[in-house]
Amino acid sequence: MDTVDLLDPVGYMMPCTEHHTDRFAGCERCRDDLFETRDSAGLIKWGALRNAADAYERMPRRFRDATADHPGLLAWADVWKRNAEAAPSLLITGTIGVGKTHQSYGVLRSVIATARIGKYLTRIHTPTWEAIGAADMYASMRPRPGVDTEAVMDRYRNVDVLMLDDLGAAKASEWVEEVTYRIISGRYDDMRSSIYTSNVPKDQIKHVLGDRIASRLAETCQIVSMTGPDRRRLAMS
Repeated sequence: MDTVDLLDPVGYMMPCTEHHTDRFAGCERCRDDLFETRDSAGLIKWGALRNAADAYERMPRRFRDATADHPGLLAWADVWKRNAEAAPSLLITGTIGVGKTHQSYGVLRSVIATARIGKYLTRIHTPTWEAIGAADMYASMRPRPGVDTEAVMDRYRNVDVLMLDDLGAAKASEWVEEVTYRIISGRYDDMRSSIYTSNVPKDQIKHVLGDRIASRLAETCQIVSMTGPDRRRLAMS
């Protein structure tokens, strides 16, 4: 394979004389070689570290150093890192205080601290993300002067990874159901991975969230059930 300047976008368009493809960037074998070369140069690692630093600033203080240790969550993170587009969403269920939020921030930190070469090999791509509790998400979209609710909804629908905490905890209403459906359905249609936590038992989800939402969650989510005592109450005893 001919030597190219890895930082020169024009170089990516040179013909691949080794594997006889029209364009260097279109040759899967060359792409693999370039991936390894760039990784050895540390650029991918640098992109991942930059995203991790940004996450540290944006996350709530309590969860900035959260780590996931549940085997099911670690297995999901490995799948996502290998192929984000093929990874399922994640639904973490369990009673109050078993550590769902801590674990969800931990697994989110793991997957967003990654980077990969973009589609056309001209830049490093780090995943976009949002992490928010369901109650705060609904509050951010309530109609009020100066707020474009559709733009806010698009942000939640279109990020690479959405972590939505306490799904199903909000008081039921037609508006809440509509907002929940549009976000989950939009991410379902675009095959974007999400991390959901919920106190609702999995066999009760359709009664709380409705059949349409429950159906999409059932199809797309790997379900991890957490058990144990309320850790917050234990800390007070």
